[in-house]
Amino acid sequence: MLFARPFALAFSTAALAAAAYAQPAIGPAGRVVNPGIFLDSFQVGFFPSPTGGAAAQGFVDIVNTGALGASATGPGVVPPVGDVCVNVYTFAANQQELQCCSCLVSPNALAHLPSSDFVPGAGRRVAPTAGFVIKLLTTVPGPNFTTPGTNGSNGTVAGPFTNTVCNPAIAFDTQNLAPGTRAWATTVQSNPATSTPSLLQTEFQTAVLSPGEITKMTNICSVLQANAGGGGTCPSCLNIQ
Repeated sequence: MLFARPFALAFSTAALAAAAYAQPAIGPAGRVVNPGIFLDSFQVGFFPSPTGGAAAQGFVDIVNTGALGASATGPGVVPPVGDVCVNVYTFAANQQELQCCSCLVSPNALAHLPSSDFVPGAGRRVAPTAGFVIKLLTTVPGPNFTTPGTNGSNGTVAGPFTNTVCNPAIAFDTQNLAPGTRAWATTVQSNPATSTPSLLQTEFQTAVLSPGEITKMTNICSVLQANAGGGGTCPSCLNIQ
């Protein structure tokens, strides 16, 4: 028997429009993809390059706060409740998209992704020695690899959300976004005076997402998926469920 606390993204079309237009005027008619409660579905961080121009090193920790609900009896329930897809897109300092992958994260689980998950596939001859940008887009899992999950028409669908398939290379819009992700980057820094390495932890920051940016991220990801060994499950996420 499935026990799940129902969850509703309950706000009206008018409220959604008001939230959208309260954001900066980006995209046609001021539209943003992640208005209101969906703002935290898009977050940005970076890995700086160590002194001397070596490849950036570090890791990202990601938590699902349970905003899409959770099983009342804890993990192990079939079907699972409240999982989210954290889609990862990395860019070199010169703006080139390097890699993309997805991580299915259950409520209260911790995904730990090292920098090796974010480096270019074999078909991308770009070495991120100047550091790289990491963008996280959290979406509702879908029923299959070609269909994204949905939060409903203008966010009015109630849970439980029980799908578990992620794909970072398909087209997303507001109805596919999921709130409730928190993420931190831990990077290796070096003191120029002593060359002693140290660790620096920073929290990812939420950002307004434009239609143009989400289209670019997913379109290039689909190319990486087809030609350059990207666009699948992040290697370190294969065994966290």
